[in-house]
Amino acid sequence: MIRFLGIIIALTTGILATENQKGVEGLSGDTRSLLAEEMRHIEKGMHSIFSNIVKGEYEEISKMATDIHDSFIFTKSLTQAQREELKTNLPQGFIELDRSFHATAGKLSEAAEFEEKKAVEENFSKMMGLCVQCHSTYATQRFKTFSE
Repeated sequence: MIRFLGIIIALTTGILATENQKGVEGLSGDTRSLLAEEMRHIEKGMHSIFSNIVKGEYEEISKMATDIHDSFIFTKSLTQAQREELKTNLPQGFIELDRSFHATAGKLSEAAEFEEKKAVEENFSKMMGLCVQCHSTYATQRFKTFSE
């Protein structure tokens, strides 16, 4: 019974926390612009990595993957107010996907450094999957296909 109550409390807390978070729509213009800028940077990087994978350009893959890893929004020079704004508005799941994405970019960079073809392909594939998972969960207004 206590275990059951614990599960109910945890679920209720999770639902309430999600309801209180507005997502990207709740961010100020400046913070939204920073996030959009990072997403554009990541998109260009992903295109570059794909192109370099099919050409076997491991040094370029490593450089771009490192660049994506280092662009992690929470390590940028955000103001304290922006950090609080992100914490308040972005769901924990979004933050976890973002962290996982950037960590995988680090693994991709390392795999490319050692020219580990299979690990390069696996980590790039995982990064793409994380993009799709995040967009289909948290950006259905922007990517209408995911809302169908």
